[in-house]
Amino acid sequence: MAAETGLKKVRIAAMNPVHDLAVLVAHDEGLFLKEGLDVEILKTPGTGTLGGDTQGLQKGVFDRAMWSPFNSGEVDQYRMCEWGVMKRTVEAVSSNQRPGKIVALGAAMSKMAIITGPKS
Repeated sequence: MAAETGLKKVRIAAMNPVHDLAVLVAHDEGLFLKEGLDVEILKTPGTGTLGGDTQGLQKGVFDRAMWSPFNSGEVDQYRMCEWGVMKRTVEAVSSNQRPGKIVALGAAMSKMAIITGPKS
């Protein structure tokens, strides 16, 4: 769809309305489209708990849920708390992980950061 419309395709790992309300509203209101972005909101580990989160049964249960999908390129962006995203961004290369850059960071502890690939 993105190639056909000339929009840049972006895959976002959303968490829940508490943390990602701004993203969900912007998507529903067409704000991303107005900026030339074809945003796809993916269901990823931690998206919801209605059916139960089976992450505890998987190998690497103590790993951060979104590092693997970001490192593999499955998602272009993911959410993480301020301190976690700073640590992850600084240590990515030395830890043999996909590099990233912080492109948005909230001013209060209740905000989340947005991290993207280095060529975004």
